[in-house]
Order: sequence, then structure tokens, then C-alpha cells
Amino acid sequence: MTASPPVPLADIEAEAARLTTAFADLGLTVRLIGGLAIARHRHRDVPDALRREYGDIDVVILPKQGKAFRAAMAALGYAANVRFNNMRGDRRMLFADEPNGRKLDVFVGGFQMCHSMDLSDRLGLHPETLAPADLLLTKLQVVEVNRKDLTDALTILLTHDVEAVDAPGEARDHVSTDRLVRITSADWGWYTTFTDNLARLPGLAAELLAPAEAEIVAGRARRIGEVLETAPKSLKWRARGTVGRRIPWYDLPDEIGGPIDARA
Repeated sequence: MTASPPVPLADIEAEAARLTTAFADLGLTVRLIGGLAIARHRHRDVPDALRREYGDIDVVILPKQGKAFRAAMAALGYAANVRFNNMRGDRRMLFADEPNGRKLDVFVGGFQMCHSMDLSDRLGLHPETLAPADLLLTKLQVVEVNRKDLTDALTILLTHDVEAVDAPGEARDHVSTDRLVRITSADWGWYTTFTDNLARLPGLAAELLAPAEAEIVAGRARRIGEVLETAPKSLKWRARGTVGRRIPWYDLPDEIGGPIDARA
């Protein structure tokens, strides 16, 4: 008799850990993104005000591993959204954890929401998740940003130093300003949304954190803002900047659709 696939764990953080271990064992390059990725990066206790519940699991995969990833998800107890995956599987996929009423959202090769960035060469920087700078970019790219995303971004800045270098390895687990500059100096829209949201973090830190921790976040946010402001900008950036906010500089994707072309 053929054994049934394992049932996904009810504890979502434990389930994320089960998946990352299984993907690594299968030789698949899959990295967590979103709130669960930030939870894996805490590295220290954080105030209760920064802790939250997680509804779904989000990951990024390499485009060339799509077929193997689909097979792995079936073996791990997930049901594919067949229609969606057949239509958009080269860019985005969805799987359901039916016993726990959750979904697993898959970005193929890049991240695409209000702004887009190619991640195909970024998945080797950390063994389980995106690098902290990339996680910060995904959280602060939301034009209509909510408190959850800002709190996640706040957690990243509280728990990570800010350094220029963009290099692999957990020993260099910091927010890389080189990476932030590379994305925002090429695209005025990215820069505008990111810096708008970055400027909100010191106020939220003052609300949620003790004064000493709030000042750590404010100092790191200031440093990032200064680096991004003074970094040389591309010709495309400067041309778009002359138009400014008179026309939209972002996309407003729906929950699972939205613009899919990954360009950065």
C-alpha cells in the first residue's frame, strides 16, 4: 500500500521549518519570504509588541526548479491550485494546506507586488530565507502599507545592524545598504515608496518600543535614508523623477495576482 503524504503541521512556524529542511534535503533552492522569514531572522528575543500571528507561508523558488517543486509540494502534503498554476506557474504558484486552512504562495524567480525585483541571483545568500535587505525591500514596497508590514520592517531594523557590504553567509546577517541602493537608485518609484515607508518607522518604534530600542531603530532608519538619498541615480531614475507624483509610480496588485514581470 502506498503511504499517504505527511500532513502539514498545525504550528505554522514549525511547518515552515519542516518545509525548509525538506527542500534542502531534496536539493531545491527555496527561500522563505514574508513574516515567517523575518521570524526566522530574529536572532534574539523581541518585545511582545513586535510578535504576531502568521496566516500563510510565502516562498521564492528558482524558475528552473518549478517542476521539481510541484512534485515536492505534493509529497509534503499540499494540494496544488491546478488552474492557477497552469496559467501562471512560470511566475507564481499557489498550494493549499487543506488540513490547516492555509495557503502557500510561491514567487518564481522574483517578487512582484507594488514594485518588482528579480531574486533569481539572491537565493544563495541565506540558507532558509531571503537576505535581510531583500526582506526589508519586500515589506517597504507596499504603497498602501499596513501596520503589519511596518511592524515586520521594524523588527528587521531592531534585530540587524546596517552595513554596506552585500555578501553571503549568516556571519554577515545584516541589512546591506549596497543592495538597497542597487534597487532604489535605478527606479524612482521604488525609491519613493521605500523611503516614504522608511520614514514611518521611527514614529512606530517610539510607539511600540522602549526608548533605547526605539532610538536604535531610528538611527538605523536615518542611516539608510541618508545613504539612499546621496547615492548616484540612474538616468531613468532622474527622468522619472521630473514627473514626480503626478502619475502613479506603482502597481496595485490584487491579493494573489497583480503584475508579475520581475524587473529590477
